[in-house]
Amino acid sequence: MKSKNFIAKFVLIFLLAVAFSVVSCGSSEEKDNKTSFGSGSDEDTDDDADTENDNDPADSASDEDANTTQDDSDSADDSDSANNNDGDTSDSDTADGDTDTSDETDTDFEKEAEGCTMIEVPKITIGGAYADEVDGYFSPAMGDANIDYIHIYLYNRVEGEYELGTGKNATYANCSECVIVTVDEAEAVANEYYFQTSGTLKITKVATVDEVERTSGEIRNLILKQAEPVDHFEDMEFIDNGKCVAAKIIEWDTTGGSGY
Repeated sequence: MKSKNFIAKFVLIFLLAVAFSVVSCGSSEEKDNKTSFGSGSDEDTDDDADTENDNDPADSASDEDANTTQDDSDSADDSDSANNNDGDTSDSDTADGDTDTSDETDTDFEKEAEGCTMIEVPKITIGGAYADEVDGYFSPAMGDANIDYIHIYLYNRVEGEYELGTGKNATYANCSECVIVTVDEAEAVANEYYFQTSGTLKITKVATVDEVERTSGEIRNLILKQAEPVDHFEDMEFIDNGKCVAAKIIEWDTTGGSGY
């Protein structure tokens, strides 16, 4: 009897132990599952947090600030470029102004021609009797009723620009481009003579007309001083304290006409 009771008790204890063991395993597994879910939940939460941080208006504002800063910088560069271009243009204008010496030349001519008789010469279109001679008239008249002439002698008829009153063109005996003004000329003799002291002569064209070589050109800023012929008109000497004559521009073109 005791033996049966003992066995029954043992079986009951064994069953209880088994049951307890099953319950403990279930609880432990459930705990592990909860822990795993919790870890997954934490990871998802971190992802959500990252997403929220990415979508954070503050971050977007920072990005916009960066873009805005770059845009502003680009605008500044454009402004700098515009300023640089403006500066270059002004420098170019200044350089152009520096290279323009026409005003200075005009001023020098006005100073040198001060006190001289200013003459005007109508454009000369008829050549002289010889190829090297261009003759014209001028106004105002400087003497009596006899004719006043301007004579241009071109012994070197080559297109180009030549300075008068300097080098070989400083003397009548040696000049290859020579300008003389005569007052009251009659029968190749005049009451007054004037010879070049400064000016620029330019031959622009040389052409043969009726078997005679003719030219066209101009003289600018011409000044002549009173002189007298010497050695039978082989040369001319300037008269001390003599008068002077000046002309701003003289033009001629005898390539379309004949001599007289």
